[in-house]
Amino acid sequence: MRQFLKFVGASLKMTYREKIALFWMFLFPLVLMLLLGTIFGHNSQTNVALGVVDRDNSNVTKAITAQLGKISAFKIQNGSESALKQKLMDGKVNAILVLNQGFEASIFQHKPGDATIYVDKSSPTVSQITSTALDQVMGEIGVGMAKQVMPNVIGPNDIIKVTEKSVTSTDMRYVDFVVPGILAMTLMTSGLLGLSLSLVQNREKGILRRVKVSPLPLSRFLGSEITAALIMSLIQAAILLLVGWAVFRIHIKGNWLYIAFIVILGAAAFLAMGFLIASVTKTLKTAEMASNAITFPMMFLSGVFFPLAILPGFLVVVAKCLPLYYLGDALRKVMIQGKSLANVWLDILVVAGVGIVCFIAAVKLFRWE
Repeated sequence: MRQFLKFVGASLKMTYREKIALFWMFLFPLVLMLLLGTIFGHNSQTNVALGVVDRDNSNVTKAITAQLGKISAFKIQNGSESALKQKLMDGKVNAILVLNQGFEASIFQHKPGDATIYVDKSSPTVSQITSTALDQVMGEIGVGMAKQVMPNVIGPNDIIKVTEKSVTSTDMRYVDFVVPGILAMTLMTSGLLGLSLSLVQNREKGILRRVKVSPLPLSRFLGSEITAALIMSLIQAAILLLVGWAVFRIHIKGNWLYIAFIVILGAAAFLAMGFLIASVTKTLKTAEMASNAITFPMMFLSGVFFPLAILPGFLVVVAKCLPLYYLGDALRKVMIQGKSLANVWLDILVVAGVGIVCFIAAVKLFRWE
């Protein structure tokens, strides 16, 4: 029995010395639980930026607008229909409610008032969440109005008739939304887990020390490593898009040159970040832990699998501080919505800035031994 306990103790000590194993056994499940619990477990309603256009400008439609303004889940924005539609396409509002002309007159004639909800189907998850929430609220308002104006109606649809329309010509599926995000995630993991671990492993094996004392120029060696990693990232991206098109027939509306530019820029930025991790970490285990600690929060908080609209407000602020959010946003707008590079200038600026800063820091901190 004593010998058995000694073996158990020795096994536990070996596990304790494996910091990577401890990370995956304890820290990662905790981080995953906290992230998913915070994202999906909060009881507060999803905040919906709602544009409202009152074409009827009657007492009834004014009362509906006032009632919507009292609901904490909605952030009401007023304006012209054309301006709000542009905001919807730019992602600045989640939906537009248009109370059509003749709304009040229809109700007093015992006919349902006509309203239209505009959503952006190029963001399918956001449009579905927003449309469902707005339909529910309009139904509740309809029930309240029915009790006062038309007590004998059958249901809320008999007092308010809501028609849903899209500002985009083609309805996008969830797979069309998620593929650009997965592509961005692939570029991130290739840079952080590929180049960083390779350089640290070569340092531990003494390969970098031999290269340093060889006639080979150091810049040529590092340049070849980064170029090889960049080529692998581009091959991964090409395979991912090819499979997405062949299997799911994803709708790619954007210019292929624009897409290639953003892919190269994103790959280079995250390779620079991986280069920085390799420069500041001493061992392979430390590099793995540092890469994982950066990768997993960005994977769940950057809108790769779901839109930021479903996140609590403070996590949205955190998400917009992460470079993966801007890379995914740029890819999604160019690939799905057919935007030009000028429309995603902020995303390009952030991704390029992160890459330049990380590369400069990595060159100054890099150690060959």
